[in-house]
Amino acid sequence: MLDMQEIDIWQQVTVIINAALAAVLGSVIGWERDRAGKSAGPRTMALVGAASAAVVAIGAVLDVEADFGDPTRAMHAVITGIGFLGAGLIFTNRSGGTQGVTTAATVFATAAMGVAVGLGFQVAGLGLTLIILAILRSTQVLEASRRNE
Repeated sequence: MLDMQEIDIWQQVTVIINAALAAVLGSVIGWERDRAGKSAGPRTMALVGAASAAVVAIGAVLDVEADFGDPTRAMHAVITGIGFLGAGLIFTNRSGGTQGVTTAATVFATAAMGVAVGLGFQVAGLGLTLIILAILRSTQVLEASRRNE
């Protein structure tokens, strides 16, 4: 059994720092969604990023310290939870179309960014954030130009 008093304070601080970084990156993604008038804004995306980072970082610490945790199992748990959250964001409107698929996908991508940061891939998390923003902005511009034709 793992004695929680044996977990190094710096490992705990690292978990917090990674969660904070993922929260900041997530809020930037959420800001873009909010600016576009979509649901799941900065607070939601910050929470998704931070929680994802914290869960896998704690799993990684437990794996190293006590052969008790497993960051891959923690990743599976994050993905399952995000799947339920994403499903709640998708709606069918009265005209038979669907809404919220991009927001659900953005929540999933934000969780992936949080997982990357939580596992120590901070630069990859930043890069993924930039990719997410580029996709959301570029496709929004293309969709707007298509509507104007």
